[in-house]
Amino acid sequence: MRICLREEKEQGLKLAKKLIIILLLVSTLTAILPLSVSASGTVARGVAAIDSNGVRIHSGPGSEFSILTLANRGDFVVVLERTNNDWFKVNYHGTVGFISAPLLRDRREIADFNASGMISGRIVNIRARPNMTASILTTCRAGTEMFITGINDGWYKVEFGSITGYVRSDVMSLLPRRNPNVLLGEKIIPTAPAPDPNLPLGKQIADYGVEFVGIRYKWGGNSPSTGFDCSGFVTYIMRQYNINLTRTASGQYKDNGTHILKSDLVPGDLVFFSSNGRTVTHVGIYIGDGKFVHASGSLVGVIVSDLDSVYYTRSWWGAKRVVE
Repeated sequence: MRICLREEKEQGLKLAKKLIIILLLVSTLTAILPLSVSASGTVARGVAAIDSNGVRIHSGPGSEFSILTLANRGDFVVVLERTNNDWFKVNYHGTVGFISAPLLRDRREIADFNASGMISGRIVNIRARPNMTASILTTCRAGTEMFITGINDGWYKVEFGSITGYVRSDVMSLLPRRNPNVLLGEKIIPTAPAPDPNLPLGKQIADYGVEFVGIRYKWGGNSPSTGFDCSGFVTYIMRQYNINLTRTASGQYKDNGTHILKSDLVPGDLVFFSSNGRTVTHVGIYIGDGKFVHASGSLVGVIVSDLDSVYYTRSWWGAKRVVE
């Protein structure tokens, strides 16, 4: 009788151990599965500089393959892998192709790198450091755009609103290069025109703001001679029409003008956005037809964007009217 009880007890312990092992495996797979599902790209291995002008990026690892695009001396590409001794697989602002190895120089795993990127994984964490154990600063969904300012062993360093952190490169897609900034030396800085009694003041302000498209972006900048950040641009434009605003985007939303509905927007109204869902992080000037002008970021400077785009629809915060 005692022997039977001991055997039953041993069998029970063995069954319990098996159940524990199964539960551990299930929990491990559950943790890994979302990561695998979201990993939609290739890990970025580093950055390299183009060493001459008119470098051809081919569709395959050989000069016989079709030419996808051209890159010039000083441009940077993300190195995805070395196909063989003669060719590298690269990503050049969204174009994935192959470059002859001798045409690349200064290959680095950790480097400054400027590009625009979009989250391609389903739900992705921005972390404080380039590793999976670092603290999570915020979480973003697929389609979220942000600026890439560096690369570190398979991780992109990104700027997202007021947050600077790291995103795994295989869950972020590089976006095609937008129109480059117009150099200040080539851009005539417009002066505010004389008031037009036949045109609403808000429309005059909007039209004037559009004339600054191409001026470069600069964090903290509030002058066309040095560049603008978003609130610096709005402050500068409004000041030309004797409208004084609080300097920051969050301050403008809190302190200036009156709240209006999105459906009531007219040219000259201010539009506000939040990249983190908690505070105002961006501001621009509505110009009509569902568009607004704003100092977007370091890659594109002052541009005109659509309010109905996916990103600005998701990050919409509110609107204020500051023009009487």
